[in-house]
Amino acid sequence: MRRPIHIALMPFLLLACGDAAQHAAEEALHEGAVPYREGRFEDAAAIYAGATHDPRVRFNLGNALYRMQLADSATRTYRTNEPALEDTALRSAVRYNLANGWTTIALATDSAIATCDKELESTLIQGDDIAMKLRMAVARDSLVRVRQQLDHLEDSALAQGAAAYKETLRLSPTDEDARYNLALVQQRIAQRRKEAEQRKKDQQKNEDKALSEKALLLMKKADELVDLYKFTEALKVLQDGLKAEPTLQQKQDYMNKLDVVTKAAQVP
Repeated sequence: MRRPIHIALMPFLLLACGDAAQHAAEEALHEGAVPYREGRFEDAAAIYAGATHDPRVRFNLGNALYRMQLADSATRTYRTNEPALEDTALRSAVRYNLANGWTTIALATDSAIATCDKELESTLIQGDDIAMKLRMAVARDSLVRVRQQLDHLEDSALAQGAAAYKETLRLSPTDEDARYNLALVQQRIAQRRKEAEQRKKDQQKNEDKALSEKALLLMKKADELVDLYKFTEALKVLQDGLKAEPTLQQKQDYMNKLDVVTKAAQVP
């Protein structure tokens, strides 16, 4: 993260020549520099927030928010800043810090994905308590949806980070930090694409191997019954089919959910 722009306090007479908005911006830049240098980023952000009409102040506010580990807020601040920027150096600095913000969001999301995967592994639909099994089924479905959303967020953040680093290099071709970070982000994008393709292949391979032709027909029949809200009949089809078609064991999670729904409906 680059250092914020600091300016010296201008002589009173020179300040007096500007309008109130300019005075407020110059004052915020001056007063916010002290707490920022001292690591009091929350105090600095509070000062900068009072004069965000000035693009230099907004840039400093974004930096303070980033230092407070509020990458999402910092990113929004940098993005708001862009349309008003005419100075190439400042625009390049904003793009670089914006790229850092997106990259930080991607890294945090990657960590959240790992945590989500662990929770999925430990959230099992088992036991005799119907209420507990129902809660576990709902929890698993929620975790799967969250996992999908996190995947989308990380891919999006990485893509936007790469685009911002490229824009930085267009504005400042000699910026080696941007060039190095862009390479790292591009490597991560390529790695995620490879991992996604491998997961898709593995899933397809498991599905092809797991279910025999007869098992596929049983699944189709069960799905048709589910569409008619005949959950008990659908479960019986699969449970009976499992005795003759061991490959249906791959659909045990699906059967567990049907079992939960069926028994929950029987509770008075």
